[in-house]
Amino acid sequence: MVIKNLLPTIFMIAALISCSSNHLIEDNSYRKAVLDDFLVRSERYGERRQDLFSSADRETDPQKREALQFLLAYMPLCDLALYEPDFLEANVDLALRAREEMAWGASVPYELFLHFVLPQRVNNENLDSFRLLFYDELKARVAGLGAGEAALEINHWCHEKVAYQPADIRTSAPLATILSARGRCGEESTFTVSALRTAGLPARQVYTPRWAHSDDNHAWVEVWINGSWYYMGACEPEPVLDRGWFTQPAARAMLTHTKAFGRYQGDEMLIKREHLFSEINTLGKYAQTKQLSVFVTDTSGIPMPGAIVDFLLYNYAELFPIASVTTDKNGESIFTTGRGSLVAWAHIDGKFGFREVTPDTDTVTVIVSAEHTLKNQTLDLFAPVSGIIPSTPAEELIRENAYRLVQEDSIRQSYVNSWMENVSAGKISKETGLDSVAIQKVLKASMGNYLSIVTFLRRSEDDPEMAMRLLQTLTEKDLRDTPSDILTDHITSVPGNTGGLPSRFYDQWVLSPRIDNEILSKFRSDLTSAFSEEMMIKFAGDPLEIARWIDSSVIVDDSGNYYGTPLTPGGVERLRVSDHHSRDIFFVALCRTAGHPARIEQATGRPQYFLDNKWNDVWFSDSKMPAEGKGFVTFTSSETNPQPEYHIHFTLARLENGRYQTLEFGENARISDLPGNIPLSPGSYMLVTGNRNDKGNVLADLLFFELQPNDSVSLEVSLRHIRKDEMISGMISTGQEITLLNEKKISLSSIMDKGIIVFWIEQGTEPTKHIFGDLPKLKKEFDNWGGYFLFMLHRGSDPVTFDTASIAGLPENTLFCLDVDHQFLKSCFKADYPDLRLPVVIYADNLDRILFSSEGYRIGIGEQILKTIH
Repeated sequence: MVIKNLLPTIFMIAALISCSSNHLIEDNSYRKAVLDDFLVRSERYGERRQDLFSSADRETDPQKREALQFLLAYMPLCDLALYEPDFLEANVDLALRAREEMAWGASVPYELFLHFVLPQRVNNENLDSFRLLFYDELKARVAGLGAGEAALEINHWCHEKVAYQPADIRTSAPLATILSARGRCGEESTFTVSALRTAGLPARQVYTPRWAHSDDNHAWVEVWINGSWYYMGACEPEPVLDRGWFTQPAARAMLTHTKAFGRYQGDEMLIKREHLFSEINTLGKYAQTKQLSVFVTDTSGIPMPGAIVDFLLYNYAELFPIASVTTDKNGESIFTTGRGSLVAWAHIDGKFGFREVTPDTDTVTVIVSAEHTLKNQTLDLFAPVSGIIPSTPAEELIRENAYRLVQEDSIRQSYVNSWMENVSAGKISKETGLDSVAIQKVLKASMGNYLSIVTFLRRSEDDPEMAMRLLQTLTEKDLRDTPSDILTDHITSVPGNTGGLPSRFYDQWVLSPRIDNEILSKFRSDLTSAFSEEMMIKFAGDPLEIARWIDSSVIVDDSGNYYGTPLTPGGVERLRVSDHHSRDIFFVALCRTAGHPARIEQATGRPQYFLDNKWNDVWFSDSKMPAEGKGFVTFTSSETNPQPEYHIHFTLARLENGRYQTLEFGENARISDLPGNIPLSPGSYMLVTGNRNDKGNVLADLLFFELQPNDSVSLEVSLRHIRKDEMISGMISTGQEITLLNEKKISLSSIMDKGIIVFWIEQGTEPTKHIFGDLPKLKKEFDNWGGYFLFMLHRGSDPVTFDTASIAGLPENTLFCLDVDHQFLKSCFKADYPDLRLPVVIYADNLDRILFSSEGYRIGIGEQILKTIH
């Protein structure tokens, strides 16, 4: 066995010292470092993934061998568990082919190729065969172009395939994104980076984990052209590089960052340099920055090296860690950030402390202690101010680009219109005996994946009713990107309902393949084949036997799965190494495979199994079990306009290992939707409340309390309110007419009885789509108010084409209007007009006073306006 393992090593060392100049990794010392890392990884995982590591050992071509070694040395656990040798080698071959065939390939330094072309993974998406399928098409698309022109052209190609649409946090693979012709920004940027890398262009996803001025985040793309990184909006083509609707919001960010795969040697500003990856701070490209130093000491003033400092930003009503930086030998943590407010939270060995960081502060000291009587805090938190608007491209380029966007929308829509051709819900209903309305509902939600759903239903002839019940447990994204064979596997491998559980309960917690945010996989057949029949009988008898087996057999390594993509349950069994989250998913999957109802509890993220008519938490040996019994929390509020919502106005967090972890009670859940006496584990808790004004600044409160076993705590959610005398920002001139889309003119004064809300929008852009997504949630409240909504479309020399029928759920008093050459907008903002960035929104009351104004990207605009109205 020793000789067997030694031979590949001898072979590789001989190759390393070879005189051949045909190396991918040109620097000898770096090549040796990668080889050493590969050998360490091979020693650790080679026994369970001998097929993968031996593929590199056998390779005789030095460039391909070094590419394989690089990927295997640094890939996250999710890929190490999932990749098959043929798939890995095919993608390496294609990357090397692009380096050889693309006009710019030879000019890309090998370091950039390794970090930003070769890796198939972009962030936390599911991997697929996108590169293998689309290489030739993309190569033909960019033939004869320079690198910069090719990057812009590829973004147009991406726009033909995909448009923005909000979705859940699981990131679809590029092929699935094409299939549904839509994706959120993280999916659009993953897709676009994949396309750029397929063409041999170094590319990376840049991400602001949370905006400072608005409750959301965003991702876009950077591409390397002739020595510099340039940015662009993914699937949102502009006529030039370094231009996008998010330019102004990014100037107000507190962090923009990206990951570099592997042992990174670049000279960019780093947040952290880990063995497997580096986190690059790109904020200096987009915003004014400052260097913030946090000194951490104990109560005696002694510096605390090795403490973790979380830089917390208020967003979605929680204090969210946008970055974590460990203190050096002097107890100092340095972080380059924007000119806004943060909270610096330091913790080490159960000790912790925190300090507010104001926009003009560049040095603070945080004292950590194990003994705390935390006092409630009132925080006035400020977002950075707006940045400078970049120069505008030539009008001819803008017009040409706009024309292409319309054509690309048409191409994509033609594909969307082809869905469901020659498929009849009624016919499938006759074949299966299922309700045609239910069939139509799942087929509509499945979008371009409808054929997989049809195939699954037709294959489930033995029990079509169970097949439909399984589909009804899935998310819309699951319906859009899950192949039929995976769905079929869960029907054929699921244990029967021998315990007589209620049907809906059985469907959700045993039958359903959806556990948390993992990709759906054939985990039932994977796990059944991995364990002996005797072991599966043992697991079926007691879910704690499953927990004990996992505790003794699966090694936990969070650092190894650094992109955060969950391992599939079959991958955890295959590798026997996992991060904490994937281990919890694995426990639930094994429970369901053995017939036990199991879940990840929504609020706490704790794995649970159902036994003796109750849900039971699972505590592995590396988890700290809280005191016996539960405490109970009830949220109350006298606020009614609007009623406070979770993750909009308030959140609750529990102290875990020196930092507060936000509990999940459902996004946008109103207080009236939350149950009373919510059972929670005893411990230290923090209630966060906040009220964001139209400038993006927040009036926040932190309430700390201890929850004891059998305690019942009533938490009053009370928001600090903005003074009315601070709200008036101007006057609107009502002595003018506005023009409707049908060219009819009406007097503005005739619709001012309740006041008006005006939106100047750019059709087709993500910020505009967010507005059309926000307003329907508050339609009832706005209809009760009774004022008018005016959506102003800019018209210059070209006619306006806008499909108002495609916008559903808007308030009753909604008018779509034309603003010729932005005359109305100019009248409202006068001198400020040249610097405005659409969308621009104002609310003016019936006294013609502008009480709310906003420009550029803003999430939750409807809720902000409603607060102002009331």
